[in-house]
Amino acid sequence: MTVVVTGLGAVSCFGSGTGALWEGLLGASRRPDPAPDVCGLPARPHLYAVPDADAPGRGTGRTGALLATAVAEAVAEAGLTAGDLRDAGLTVGTSLGDIDLSEHGVGTGAGSSPGQDTVTGAGAPFDGAVSVPPPATHRVAASLASRFGIGGPGQTLSTACSAGAYAVAWGAELIGTGQADIVVACGGDAFSRVAVGTLQRFGLLDDACCRPFDTGRAGMVTGEGAAALVLESAESARRRGRTAHAVLAGHGWSCDAHHPMAPEPSGEQLRRAAARALAGIDGAPGAAVLHRAGVAVNDTVESTAISAAVTAAGGSPGEVLGYAPKAVMGHTAGAAGVFGCVIAALVLRHGLVPPNAHVTDPDPDCPLTVPLDAPAALARPTVLVSGTGFGGNNAVLAWRAAA
Repeated sequence: MTVVVTGLGAVSCFGSGTGALWEGLLGASRRPDPAPDVCGLPARPHLYAVPDADAPGRGTGRTGALLATAVAEAVAEAGLTAGDLRDAGLTVGTSLGDIDLSEHGVGTGAGSSPGQDTVTGAGAPFDGAVSVPPPATHRVAASLASRFGIGGPGQTLSTACSAGAYAVAWGAELIGTGQADIVVACGGDAFSRVAVGTLQRFGLLDDACCRPFDTGRAGMVTGEGAAALVLESAESARRRGRTAHAVLAGHGWSCDAHHPMAPEPSGEQLRRAAARALAGIDGAPGAAVLHRAGVAVNDTVESTAISAAVTAAGGSPGEVLGYAPKAVMGHTAGAAGVFGCVIAALVLRHGLVPPNAHVTDPDPDCPLTVPLDAPAALARPTVLVSGTGFGGNNAVLAWRAAA
């Protein structure tokens, strides 16, 4: 069954809306700001924070609020009615969900009130006494379903950094198996002291900025945000008279289970997932929106795996325009894969791949063509989106332009 995208939504460090996201990506120069003092960390790592985000409602954390903003835009663009949403499915990719409710002790007696914002700094310092409840990731899906009246099958995916890519692919599975005609697929994560502190402790954060395609890259920079897509069967879109933004040509999943954090060195399982996604298109994709986050070994394994899959599909890696959005919007964890899919749809819409940022000395080991300084024309109307996560969880999707 053909699955198409009829609605897009996003809220990022560039502001609210896919228009702000696209303009920000084209600018290719944004550098992160230091994290707020209330992060409780011994040093102030850099962070790409969402400016002027809507305040969370009672019982909802910052991630839930960001997701609601992105979903509202996607639902409006798709023209979904209350009746459409009543039977629609919902898939949510998130790493930590509304963890700020626990970090600030909301509802635990630790001294803060519902809706306080971890980025702007309201709330009591985290003293480590509050445990993170298991439902922290799942509560955001329940909140979204209630807020938008989404009554069909629902699923929360929490495969760390690949959660968003899994959420989109799983949404397509719901449509392909006939469980839903329409699925709202989304992903979101907000700034978390637990997450940032852990990454800092492991030495995975770059002190300056994220430089995925530069030989001097020294780690990632965390970000926050949310993105959403309305997926539906092509027949449903025709019946509703909606125009498709993009068509899902294929997707693949795999897990190498090599290490809790490090990728399996050969990249064989990621290559396998990419090969399955590429089976839906002919030859090399016009572009690849990569997971590439500035961690040298991870970046190299990903480029090798994607290039091998492209070669096996009869294409040349040099034909593919590689793009790493995390350089200018940070690593948005569970949202990253959905952002990748939204960006892929925007690339197909505009026929352009944004320039890569913060590249002084290009990585000579990357076989893909890396646009610098200015946007590059998309030669073929197909885009690959790669998502990798801790534990070796991989999800890759291939998109093509709608006819």
